[in-house]
Amino acid sequence: MAKEKKERVYSPKGIFQELKQVEWPGFKTLMKSSGLVIVFTLLFGLYFFICELLASGLLQVIVG
Repeated sequence: MAKEKKERVYSPKGIFQELKQVEWPGFKTLMKSSGLVIVFTLLFGLYFFICELLASGLLQVIVG
């Protein structure tokens, strides 16, 4: 037999209690994480750009 799903009720008091328990990152940690995201985004962009160049070159060799 299936269990009945309990309907969740979110109250502002409960939400603020949860927000107080969150460990927010400091400025240094936030900057480090943001820098990593930017670096990896640039690296992936470069990788896909090189793949695009190789694929288009290969297609020109095949078709041309």
